[in-house]
Amino acid sequence: MHKQPTTKRLAATEALLAQHILDSIAIPTFAINTQHEITHWNRALEKVTGYLATDMIGTKNHWKPFYPNLRPTLADLIIEGAEDQSIPERYTKKYQQFNVVDNKYEAEGFFPNMGMGEWLSFTAALILDENNNIIGAVETLIVISDRKHAEQKLLDSQHKYRELSTLDDLTQLFNARHFFLKVEEEISRSNRYNQSLSICMLDLDNFKTVNDTYGHQFGNTVLTEFANIIKRNIRQVDMAFRYGGEEFVILFPFVIAQNALTVVEKIITQLEQMDFKADNGDIVKITTSAGLANYCAKEGQDSFIKRADKAMYQSKSNGKNQISIDG
Repeated sequence: MHKQPTTKRLAATEALLAQHILDSIAIPTFAINTQHEITHWNRALEKVTGYLATDMIGTKNHWKPFYPNLRPTLADLIIEGAEDQSIPERYTKKYQQFNVVDNKYEAEGFFPNMGMGEWLSFTAALILDENNNIIGAVETLIVISDRKHAEQKLLDSQHKYRELSTLDDLTQLFNARHFFLKVEEEISRSNRYNQSLSICMLDLDNFKTVNDTYGHQFGNTVLTEFANIIKRNIRQVDMAFRYGGEEFVILFPFVIAQNALTVVEKIITQLEQMDFKADNGDIVKITTSAGLANYCAKEGQDSFIKRADKAMYQSKSNGKNQISIDG
């Protein structure tokens, strides 16, 4: 007579299947139950931390690879926070909640206990049963040390070049000569590490008319204020240049054009909202047109720059004061 599998056997089979699935994932991952006991610890996490699943599953030691003393992980916090909303609120400055998925959080930080120290990006999400009851949480980790080191190297490089007087005298942005040095470096980095890179070309609309009408001193004020807007909105690792006359360019390392779009939109909006007062009392409004492009693997710098320039002129053709993206 065929026996029906027991509930306990089914649970064990499901747990084994879940472990096999997690082991096939290349991203370091662990899961805990509502008692904060480890239920799953995949092979990728074994490799990153040096802690074996056989030693970790069934314990509450998931903090050990990351912290010198006992403290909750992000997975622990969201399990507790699901019952007490004061906990996620308490950590809003340190942890960022995903907008698109409920009960899922992301953060990044430096963990000196891991080897010689590693930067990690980590996410945690609740595990719910078919009745929407909380049964645990899963946390995934990605080592981002290489990216952080590259960002720091880029910041150090920027400081070095500033000391070599590569700034435009008027706007205090990098000058065009420095742009061609940096775009070559960033393209080389992108090719070598397969990292994202995007570029934005910006050109002030009708600027010749503004200069002819109100004079070059007024025009210089506009250029300086526009440069200040750019500097206020870009990240430390981004690089802004005065490309020539009223044309500017921004390099966005580690970012695709679609993500850089938000920053460029802020720059365009803030310029549009400014009132420039001329010597004769006129209030002058200035706008700019922009073109964004993603770097394509093994593409030369001439093609990369021309595609962004072409997108910028497309914005001019479409009515100005807007952004176009190549591709």
